Amino acid sequence: MSEVKACSQVGCDIRNDGKCLEGLDQECPHFYWDDNADDEEIAENESPSVVKKSSTKIEVFKGAELSLKEMLSITQRYPCDFVTILGDLDCGKTTLLATIFDLFQIGQFKKHLFAGSLTQKAFEVRSHLSRMSSGSIKADTERTKTLDFRILHIAISNFDLSLKKHFLLSDISGETIQLARSSGSAMKEYLGVVKLANHIIYIIDGEKLAGSEKTAALHDAQLFIQSALDNKIFNSETVLNVLISKWDLLENLATFNLEELVVNKINKRFSAKLKAINYKRIASRPHDENLTAVDMGFGLQDLIEDLMNFPLLQKRLTLQSEVSERFINNYKVNENER
Repeated sequence: MSEVKACSQVGCDIRNDGKCLEGLDQECPHFYWDDNADDEEIAENESPSVVKKSSTKIEVFKGAELSLKEMLSITQRYPCDFVTILGDLDCGKTTLLATIFDLFQIGQFKKHLFAGSLTQKAFEVRSHLSRMSSGSIKADTERTKTLDFRILHIAISNFDLSLKKHFLLSDISGETIQLARSSGSAMKEYLGVVKLANHIIYIIDGEKLAGSEKTAALHDAQLFIQSALDNKIFNSETVLNVLISKWDLLENLATFNLEELVVNKINKRFSAKLKAINYKRIASRPHDENLTAVDMGFGLQDLIEDLMNFPLLQKRLTLQSEVSERFINNYKVNENER
């Protein structure tokens, strides 16, 4: 887009011949630069009297969520740890993202500080229903609807070590996980990019474990892990971080034993097939803080600590061909020290 001389005064033809009606040119109070001129139209009718002004506009990040293709605009700027957050519908994936963002704003993480985000608007959108300004009576999180990966960026600094790390956090719908679990082709198409992750998180819904769906919830988790192994999304080098969400509903439940009902069963089936399986209890946003000793963001300090302490290696994405919205085809991974 080019800018040309223009005048708001009737009868002035400066746009065509470059001459001010009153001979004042840029000192004329009616003069302005028109930045809506069509370059092709100007080229056809251009004369020596038409003056072009180079544009000084700078494209900035909109702060919205990113697609997999757009994610590269971040990785080209910073070394980033890619964190994929997986789990069934309503297990708390998006709530986890929103709560991390909220806790940084109130200074909940003692050793770590928020060091910036190029998707801050996307974090705000996910936090909106938990704010008073939303008009909601009860804190909530809008459910992720798209089947495709959405990416959020956040930088975190360690106050004691003067360390700053950039993270790309995935937000993907539970429907995608269900589809991938039941179909090998869907697993490869929608979740192939998980192979590039520095951190793989799988969330098991604590609310289901607390009720009549505990057997189904554990079965679905095991079925997903097995399918990911069968389709080479997970392998013997995979470190799987299993988060038990909504721990406030489980902490005082006499009939629930985490080791017996979850840890032992998953380890027995998969510990020999994966490099490691880690378990954590979290409660991003307790259902009723008046009825439990579990505070908002329970367990997230330890999660952030683990992410920050991960070895300083970077998996960079380098495109070799077209990038689709659903899957990065023909990628190459380079590991470099930061």
